[in-house]
Amino acid sequence: MKKLILLHGALGSASMFEDLTNKLKGDFEVYTFNFSGHGGAPVNEEGFGIEVFAEELQAFITKNKLEGADIFGYSMGGYVALYLAASQPDLIGKIVTLGTKLAWTAEGVEEETARLNPELMKEKVPQYAALLKERHGKKQWKQVIWQTAGMMLELGDEPLLTMENLPLITNQVTILLGADDNMVSKEESENVATVLPNGKFISIPNMPHPLEKVDLDTLCENLKECLV
Repeated sequence: MKKLILLHGALGSASMFEDLTNKLKGDFEVYTFNFSGHGGAPVNEEGFGIEVFAEELQAFITKNKLEGADIFGYSMGGYVALYLAASQPDLIGKIVTLGTKLAWTAEGVEEETARLNPELMKEKVPQYAALLKERHGKKQWKQVIWQTAGMMLELGDEPLLTMENLPLITNQVTILLGADDNMVSKEESENVATVLPNGKFISIPNMPHPLEKVDLDTLCENLKECLV
């Protein structure tokens, strides 16, 4: 059975993949883990960001003897997988991303990061703030939000995936994007798929960005078509 690693997005955790894992386990040997600071995992002393998360992914693969395993990365998880593949394409197998933002600019992140304020969240979206508190822990949830905002600002100033290093990714990569995703553009996704040596872009009708609102049966069908 093929091995598949699921990578969560920003402010997310491995627990969000419970239903998806149940739907996939008949076709894949599924693995998940939390990036540092997420889902109660300890904060990494080396920092918080894509480079650190890529190192954690590499360590997870090595520890569990998952060299050559395929990867599904949701949102930030897809960016982490591609970043690792740019330097170590032989470490992993095929990659599928969903809702991964691939074009970062300083101007583009200003509005998004302005909303990443835990106090503002408690006021404007108290249910979501409570969810994040439960997901990441009372001591860490605010820190995760602030550090995520900082990570995004850094990506806006200096993106880690560029038209120079993306062609180094020789893995088979499928970039999935929900047609109703209001955080990631079709143009940026198609542009990257074109630059990748073995890249492909697929738009999925009636699918939004939040993983909680994604039709998992449709997602599973796409994953099986891309990976099996």
